[in-house]
Amino acid sequence: MRSTVISFLSITISHLLCLLLFVGMLILPQNAGAKKFAGDFMAMGGGARALGMGGAFAAVANDASTVFWNPSGISGFTKRQALFMHSERFGQLVNYNFASFVMPARILSSEKEAAFGFALIHLGVDDIAITNHLNWEERNGIPGFQPNDGDILNYDMSSIPKENNNDLALLSSFALKTGYGRVGGALKLLYSNAVAGYSSTGIGLDLGFLYKDLFPSFDIGVKLQDITGTYISWSSGTNEFIAPSIKLGTAYTLSSHSLNGSLLIAFDADVFFENRQNASQLWIGRTSADLHFGGEIRFQERVMVRGGVDSGNPTAGAGVRFGFLGFDYAYLHHDDFEATHRVSALAEF
Repeated sequence: MRSTVISFLSITISHLLCLLLFVGMLILPQNAGAKKFAGDFMAMGGGARALGMGGAFAAVANDASTVFWNPSGISGFTKRQALFMHSERFGQLVNYNFASFVMPARILSSEKEAAFGFALIHLGVDDIAITNHLNWEERNGIPGFQPNDGDILNYDMSSIPKENNNDLALLSSFALKTGYGRVGGALKLLYSNAVAGYSSTGIGLDLGFLYKDLFPSFDIGVKLQDITGTYISWSSGTNEFIAPSIKLGTAYTLSSHSLNGSLLIAFDADVFFENRQNASQLWIGRTSADLHFGGEIRFQERVMVRGGVDSGNPTAGAGVRFGFLGFDYAYLHHDDFEATHRVSALAEF
């Protein structure tokens, strides 16, 4: 039995290493033209449950938000799920919305456990002052101003026109079960309606892998994000390139049948290859990583309490289930900005 497990594990790891090596070969020659943090409005993902667990969700991947976290996770859904989430970041400065829908597919045999998934991500910033048509006025030498006062904008800010900035991402995914685990992909269409009349469009592809019960109650997940590179074209003539990255995740569940509850522990690492250096938690050369830890305690399969660490920032959350409906809340602490609050509703039917 032990030799069988070791053999199976070695095969699984070898497949994973080959996949990562292939991704590395794709990534390295492309990163020279990558724009750091391009398309970063999608980084927060979706679902209050995932955020409450510190963003460690690549191997958990068992609700409708996994269309973003790991598209292979939608395989195995036996019912349709719809999720909507609203988040306010940095006070009410940034509005962030996420909606997703997952449904089982009937186009293949039931053993394949195929499914389709869709998600929409929206980030909006309101009331951005448009000042590119205004001129700075020289005030040095004018009585009442000292030479070091410098130049100031001599306008009434309340009269300056304001516009909104909206970033959108549409994800369309498909996944199925294979003899080596669950695999899936998500096609991403990006659109930005920026201020001052500028706009952009982009297209990209994510791939996912999920293996449930590698060991009893132990799961692994991998998301290859922007696997071919995601290109964003602006109406100004500027082009941006989102470099490929990798999200690695593990999850372990400890169940208690007597209490009808469980403890879920998860860990994710987001690995980048675009020279972020100290903008990430860990870095060596052009490679850097952000870490995510999270846990969830479930009581009677109706009440959930969560906590975690998202790239060094503590998170907390809770959730309740009433039949086919569920509601979740998450809190993300920032040292330098106001906290992020996120609420979501989930329906299964």
